[in-house]
Parts: sequence; C-alpha cells; structure tokens
Amino acid sequence: MRKSKLICITVFIILFLSNFSAHAVNDGLNVKPAPIVPPMSIAYFTLKPDFRKCITPVCGGWFVSAVNRKVFQCSDGSVKKECYVGAEKISIVGLSDVQVAELRQAMRESRVLIQGRLSSIVNYGLLVIHNAWLSASDQSPSGVFVNVSDNGIRCIVGPCPSYDGKILNRYAVKSLADYDLSEVEASDEQLMLAQEAASSEDGLMMAGRFVEVTGPGGSAQGIAASQFYLKIESMEPKMCFPTGCSGQICADSDVTTTCEWRPEYACYRSASCSVQRNGDCGWVMDNELKRCLARHAIGGVL
Repeated sequence: MRKSKLICITVFIILFLSNFSAHAVNDGLNVKPAPIVPPMSIAYFTLKPDFRKCITPVCGGWFVSAVNRKVFQCSDGSVKKECYVGAEKISIVGLSDVQVAELRQAMRESRVLIQGRLSSIVNYGLLVIHNAWLSASDQSPSGVFVNVSDNGIRCIVGPCPSYDGKILNRYAVKSLADYDLSEVEASDEQLMLAQEAASSEDGLMMAGRFVEVTGPGGSAQGIAASQFYLKIESMEPKMCFPTGCSGQICADSDVTTTCEWRPEYACYRSASCSVQRNGDCGWVMDNELKRCLARHAIGGVL
C-alpha cells in the first residue's frame, strides 16, 4: 500500500513538472503549441505574389504566411506553412486611391504586414485585409514579429520594463526594457513615426530578435528590430467648403486670395465642393460646371 502511494506521488510530480515546462516562455515562440488558426479567424500575415504563368485565379494570386506560426489552416481546410489565395479584398475604410495604390505596390514587393482573414467565399480563397502596415525599407524581416507599446512603467534606475512586446498570432506578452531600430535602413521621418507609434495604444509593429539590455539596475530583455512597419491610416474625413474672396476655391480651411471678381467664379455658386478621389477637397466637375466654365473660355480648369 505504501509503495503504491509512493508511485502515485511520483507520477503526479512528473506530470506537474512536464506541464509547467510546456508553458515556459523563452522567446515568445517556445510555448505549448497553440491551436491551429482557422481560416475565418483574424490573424497577422505576410505575403508574396504568385508569378506562375497560368490562368487566373489558379495562378497570379498570393502566397500567404501566418507570422510566428509554422503552419496554419488554409481556406480549403488544409494545414500548410504557406497558403495560396486567388484574390484579395481591401476592407480598410477611408483609404484614398493613392493609399490603395501604395498598398498594392507594397504587396507586390512583399513589403507589407497584414491583419486579416482567409475566406473560402471565392474559388481558390480570398484574403480579406482589415489593417495593413508598410515596411520601413526593403530589408527582409527576420526573427519574431512583435507589437511593441509603451506600458507607462517608469523606474528610478534602468533597465526598466517600460514596454510590452505582444507576440503576434500567439498568446504571449514579454516585458521589454528597450527597442533598437538602428539595423533598419529607415529615414529620420520614419524613425520619428516609429517612436510615435510605440508610444501610442496601437504600438509599433516590428520583426527582430530579443537581446540583453544592461544598466545600473542589472539586466533585462530588449528587442533589436530587423524591420519595422508603419500603419496605413485611414484619412480623417474632411469638411470641404467654398472659400477665397469670391468663393472660387474648394478647401477644408480658409484660403486668403485677392478680391478680384471674374465672371467664371459665378459657376461655383451652384457647384458641389467635396472630397475627391485623391483625398483632397475640390469641385465636382460635372457636366453643368464644365459647360459653365467653357462658356467663360477657361478650358474647364481653374
């Protein structure tokens, strides 16, 4: 009886220790395997274009990978390291035509990090894009994909765990003392925007390796980025209105002009002033406005 109790206790200890070690976090990826991400779930992806020569949508779509995942579930139910989708849908509200063109170009160059989901609504799969971040340079990302954000913690001596590092597509958060962007070939403006992002609630998206940070208070972990990503922000809605001395200009702020009256300015009294496809304020050049301007021989352009 005593021997059987000893065996039971030993088995319990072994099971407890094995369960503990399975949940130990090292680099954010050395964790108990997470459930396979189903295709309709929101996740973070990188992608590359398909250059195969065959009929669309069998070819010409995108090869999609879930960051920080060895495999994930494709739209057809298969589990792979990389999934093919025949089409994409940009579902980011408020982007201008210029921003959409910039995003599509970055996608063709594999310079984008995407938050979205895979759908089987169309043949060969559909990538639905809810948010997108453009890389700061054309350097290939390496390491762990992390969202770094200031958590408000401040210390008398460093290193101080002032940042939270959320491992994308994982259920892990690491305390970070600092982040280093020096290995990324970024402009001063991009670095400034990166610092602003890291200080915001949205955080800064990056890929990199965890490093040791030392200081008077000892040592802690930081992250050295191999690449960082800046979010494509939806444009703030503009309130466009006629301005200028004679109401001949469409803008979202008051514009000072010389008070010179021209007959063609009367055409704008009944014209529509609104946001144009490029995101700027401008007159809607409908047929009525074009005819009015043509009568005053200004060629339809002001």
